[in-house]
Amino acid sequence: MGDYRSHAYSISSCKHHFVWCPKYRHPVLGLVNDEVTELFTETADHFGHEILALEIADDHIHLFVQTDPKHSPADVARQFKSYSGKHILERRPEIRESYFWGGGFWKVGYYVGTTGAVSEEVVQRYIEQTEH
Repeated sequence: MGDYRSHAYSISSCKHHFVWCPKYRHPVLGLVNDEVTELFTETADHFGHEILALEIADDHIHLFVQTDPKHSPADVARQFKSYSGKHILERRPEIRESYFWGGGFWKVGYYVGTTGAVSEEVVQRYIEQTEH
């Protein structure tokens, strides 16, 4: 069952691709690359997520993560953004003073896309062709 997670009463495959940026799109992520990686790993471990891929550019990140269905994409984004943002600004006061005087490290918004084991067409065909 490789890509699936087994739970008490369900089996799931919930994978999400997130993209978000630092506030004001400041190109500072290269300065805190190791901290972001460490903090994201801690967050994933704490909540039971699995980071499938993480790419950190200077002004945005791509996070591909597998989660349990009890966590909505909004919850997952909040978990990663709030924990990492708080700790980056605490650990790196020089970055806070130079770039983030208004508080908060990450922009409020984000992109999320979901992936699955089958395509939309397969699901639609299954629903249309199955007798109910």
